Amino acid sequence: LHRVIEVREAEVIGKCCLCTNFCEFSDNTTGLCGLRGIANGKRFSLCSPNNALLSYYEDPLPTNCCNAWFCEGSKMHGTNLAVFYYGCNFDCLFCQNWQHKNVERANLVSVEEMVDAAMKDRVKCICHFGGSPEPQLTFALRFSEKAAKEKDLMVCWEWNGGGREKYVRKAAEISSQTNGTIKFDLKAWNENLHRILTGRSNKPTLENFAIVYDTAPEVISATTLMVPYYVDEAEVEGIASFIASFDRKIPYSLLVFHPDYRLRDLPVTPLDQVKKCYNAAKRYLERVNVGNLHLLGLRLL
Repeated sequence: LHRVIEVREAEVIGKCCLCTNFCEFSDNTTGLCGLRGIANGKRFSLCSPNNALLSYYEDPLPTNCCNAWFCEGSKMHGTNLAVFYYGCNFDCLFCQNWQHKNVERANLVSVEEMVDAAMKDRVKCICHFGGSPEPQLTFALRFSEKAAKEKDLMVCWEWNGGGREKYVRKAAEISSQTNGTIKFDLKAWNENLHRILTGRSNKPTLENFAIVYDTAPEVISATTLMVPYYVDEAEVEGIASFIASFDRKIPYSLLVFHPDYRLRDLPVTPLDQVKKCYNAAKRYLERVNVGNLHLLGLRLL
């Protein structure tokens, strides 16, 4: 089901080191994100630190951000500049923003254009998401730094956590300086299950969670999508226990699943599973939220 990123038989003639995948290339192949590769013997990249494949829009505050239930930004009046990055270094079977894979349809946007967009008086915060920002993190960091120097705004990240350590630390520093947040999407606890669902190991994500906590503990939060019959209370218990090993007060949001991409044959997360996952998380953490309850026709659990 997943794209192979390590070259097995063909000759390796290139490697990308911008995220934790370290994709290897033979001729006429690309990495998992689809943004970099080798064509006719020449390396290419569809993006750079100065230009990225993305779309952006303003979302009125309080926004539908997964962190809105505790983030100070949700109390502001104005807009959130939502920056959607094409390409991702995971290949999730349940991806709910799978359009990011259509990199050939994306617009190439400059740092300068994004800084100008952030300078509007009504923009109070920037949220980097996708896809996931990691494959274009050098751009996102450059844009964020320049915007934050010009204006007082919050810089937030929603990612899978598979970025290179030096870039992850820099993102944490920027969020700390701007009162922003970093939301890790912790998709599964069991590594084999994580590989089945995403195509990748969860070890780099868990390592980067520790790095962000070490760098700026006040910015960190996490979410988990409760995929029916896969991400159950045992998975949530493992994740919640891991989070609590750093701090029991770290915000954690459980999200009700809706069928999408390659798991369209699954139902919405059953209410019984939601309750069991919530109770498992509450045994370890003090700040637990359940999102997407409207999919179950509920406002409160």
